Amino acid sequence: MSAWWVIAKKELATFFRDRRALLNQVLLPVLLMPLFMFAPTLLVEQLSQGAVQKVQKIAVAGLPQAVTRALAAARLQLVPEPDPATAVREGRADAGLVFVSGSYRVYARVSQDGLKAQVVVDKVRQVLEAQKREMVARTLRQAGLDPSVLEPFAVSVEDVSPPSAKGVGFLAFLVPMFLLIFVMNGSLPVVLDVTAGEKEKGTLEALLVTPVGLPSVLFGKMFAALVAAVMSTASGVAGLILGARLAAGLDSGGLQAAGFSLSLTPGMLLAVLVTGVLFAAFAVSLQLMFGIFARSYKEAQGYMSVLYLLLVLPAAMLGFVSGFVEVGPGLLAIPVVGPFFFIDQVLRAKADLLGYAVTWGSSALYALAALFLAYLSFSREEVVFRN
Repeated sequence: MSAWWVIAKKELATFFRDRRALLNQVLLPVLLMPLFMFAPTLLVEQLSQGAVQKVQKIAVAGLPQAVTRALAAARLQLVPEPDPATAVREGRADAGLVFVSGSYRVYARVSQDGLKAQVVVDKVRQVLEAQKREMVARTLRQAGLDPSVLEPFAVSVEDVSPPSAKGVGFLAFLVPMFLLIFVMNGSLPVVLDVTAGEKEKGTLEALLVTPVGLPSVLFGKMFAALVAAVMSTASGVAGLILGARLAAGLDSGGLQAAGFSLSLTPGMLLAVLVTGVLFAAFAVSLQLMFGIFARSYKEAQGYMSVLYLLLVLPAAMLGFVSGFVEVGPGLLAIPVVGPFFFIDQVLRAKADLLGYAVTWGSSALYALAALFLAYLSFSREEVVFRN
C-alpha cells in the first residue's frame, strides 16, 4: 500500500471520528442552504405584505378632496397637521404629504425606518400616480382626444435564453460564492489538525522521522483535506439544488422575481464540480503552507482567517459586477476570479470550449504552484519546527 494513502487514511479516520465536524461540514449545508437561499426573501415579502395591509398614519396639509378620498381608500389614516415634516420627524406619523403650488411633497424617515418607510412612500406614490393619470385622461377627453394617444404602442420583453439558463437569476451569483466558501470551510478542520494540531500534539516530528518520504507525507495530508473540502462542497451544491427545487414550488412573487430556479444538466453539474475540485486543490495547498508555518493551532486559525478573506471576499464583490463584465480568457486565467466567472458562465449556458480550457488549465497550474510552495514549507526545518 502506498505511503501517502496510509497517511491519508489516518487523517480521514481522525476526521470521520469527529462526529461534530462531520455534521457541520457535510449534513448542515444540505439543511441550511435552502433556508439561507429564500428565507430572507420570504421574510421580507411577508413583512412588506403586512405593511401594505396595515393602516398607516399620514400627516397631511393642503390636499385636494379627490386625493384625500383616494388616500383613505388605500388604507391610510389621514391626520391634519400644520407641519407634516415635523410630525414625521417626531414619530407622530408614518409619513407626511403636502400640496403646495401645484406640487406634492412626501416626507418619510427613509434612512431611519428603511423598508417600513419605503412601503408607506410607495402606497402614497401609487395613489398620486393614479390621480395624475385620471387628471390627464379627463383633460384629454375634455379636449376631444382619446387618452390612448399617450400610449401609441406597447413594449414586451421575451427571454430567448436557453431553457437551462432561464430562471437562474440570483443563483448565478450564489452558487460560485458559496462553492468557494464550502471549499474553504470544508478543508479547514482537517488542515488545522494535520499541521498546527500535530505540532502542538508532538506527533509531527514522529511522522517525519519515519521512512516515509516528504512528498508522500504532504500528498497524504493534502488528499485528506481535499476529500473533506469536496464533501462539503458537494453537500453545499446539493443544498442549493434542493433550495431551488423548493423555491420553484412556492407561490412567491419575490422568489420568482429573484430567479431562484436552477436546472443543472449533467454536463453543467460536472463542470461545476470539476471547477470546485481544482479550486479546492489550490486552496488546500495554500492552507497547508500557512498551517505548517504557524507555531500553534490558535496562530494557524488567525492565518486561515486572513486567507479566507483573501480568497472569498473577491467572490462576494464580483457578484455585483458579473453581469457588466465581458468575460474573456484573460479574466478566466486569474486565480479565484476565473473560477467564479466560469461557474457563472456555466450556469448561464454561456461557457465555451476556450473557457473550459483556460479555466481548468490555469486552475491546475495554480494548484500545482501552491502545492510546490507547500512542499517547500514542509521541507524547511525552521518552518516545520517553528514552535
